[in-house]
Amino acid sequence: MVTDELSPLNWQLNRILITILFISNFFPFYITLIVFVVELILLYALGVFRRIDSRQQASPYLWIFIAYSLVISIIFQNIVGAFISLGLAVILVYFHYYQTIIKPYYFEELLNMALIASFILFIFAGLEHLDYIPEWDYTFISDIMGRTHNNRVEATFFNPNYYAMMLEFFIMIGVYKATRTQKLRKKFVYSFISLCNVVALLFTGTRTALVVVIACLFIFFYVYGYKRTAIYSFIAMGAATLTLYYFNLLPRMEDIFYAVTDRFEIWQVAGKALLDNYWFGQGPLTYMHVWQDYGEKYTQHAHNIVLDTLLNYGLIGSSILIVPMIKFGQVINRMRHYPQLRLRLALICAIIGVVLIHGLTDVTIFWVQTGFLFLFIILAAQQMLNEVENHPTIYQKTHRIE
Repeated sequence: MVTDELSPLNWQLNRILITILFISNFFPFYITLIVFVVELILLYALGVFRRIDSRQQASPYLWIFIAYSLVISIIFQNIVGAFISLGLAVILVYFHYYQTIIKPYYFEELLNMALIASFILFIFAGLEHLDYIPEWDYTFISDIMGRTHNNRVEATFFNPNYYAMMLEFFIMIGVYKATRTQKLRKKFVYSFISLCNVVALLFTGTRTALVVVIACLFIFFYVYGYKRTAIYSFIAMGAATLTLYYFNLLPRMEDIFYAVTDRFEIWQVAGKALLDNYWFGQGPLTYMHVWQDYGEKYTQHAHNIVLDTLLNYGLIGSSILIVPMIKFGQVINRMRHYPQLRLRLALICAIIGVVLIHGLTDVTIFWVQTGFLFLFIILAAQQMLNEVENHPTIYQKTHRIE
């Protein structure tokens, strides 16, 4: 198989390394980073990375993009952006390895681990919501990280909005698993965990989270081919959400108009900065680098994934990403032609939907834990496709609904 050719490690060791990093992603981010660095050093020492880059079709364009990001950050003295660019290079190396080595059957096991972790985190979040335990303390890293979020939970994800995106991912995974299995007991377990994650989503106080979940469940069922289910569930959940809003049962809705005004102020500052440098950008976190020149609204990013990307990299830098996006779109399109991949395709499309729809008002994907889980899921697509195209008979015999 391709995976055996590309890596001198045997599959058992590969699986252990992937599992350790995957599980660490549900611990506080500094633990994730420590595990990530240790694994990178180990994989480099074993010579794993030397034979991977040439096999990735989109790789040259991603490297050009990262080089562009680094150079433009240095030119505009965006030191934080320069370090982030270097970090992106390291992440690219690792996830090329992951994309090459992951086996579709083990991808399913990773999703099970994610759901188990999500239930443990739900208990943790519940205790945090009831004030039995405090928020995680990050002040040993920096006093700036000691900010508390009143009446909002973050579990191990540093910020309630990051936890909200993780929960949106968890809910999509839970629905995928409940749809995939034919065993009632497992359907109940997956559904129960998904409902727990919906409750935790309310604990985060992220105003748009339920809207994201409703929209992405529609995407999931529509792509899977259950179009009536998609429409009926969208209407039902939309009506339920409006009812909760009417009776003032949704969190933090009393200051929704302030939140909308706040977003428009941020977008206005970002828009002014973009008009002054729409060709090149100034690298990652440009908003944080230039906000004082255009207004009084401080934050780290533009709170819109499209606006923030253009602000960071300009039209030139952003256009470099078009080719990798097209390459991935081709993989998605090819998956569409295989009925046995339709459910996995629905999950991947729903996960992408989470990023794009949540990204209309925030850029929570630009974080270690949310970004890693996103990549762990969508980058398994190529191996899923390879398995069906290269071994259709074997796949038909060994593929089974769990």
